[in-house]
Amino acid sequence: MNRELAPRLKAAVAASAELQERDALKSVSLAAAMTTALVARGTPDPIAALAGELGVLAFKRGYAQWSEGDRDGTDELAAHTLAALEELRAASASLG
Repeated sequence: MNRELAPRLKAAVAASAELQERDALKSVSLAAAMTTALVARGTPDPIAALAGELGVLAFKRGYAQWSEGDRDGTDELAAHTLAALEELRAASASLG
């Protein structure tokens, strides 16, 4: 992935209702695919659905942090996504 493109991509999506809709549909499709894969592996449906949604949210948060980071940095998108997932996991645990 190229960090230099991230701000331009974000601006293009923000300026276009069609691209916003496409982005939303892509997120829904990704969450559904993760849910389906987890259910196929024996994960109960409510847990699989929650994990799919959290996975998408973690990716979005991780991507945002990565894309706004140091342009010369060598940190990886995966590290930001895993950190975001851990934050979401901790936040969900605090719900009780």
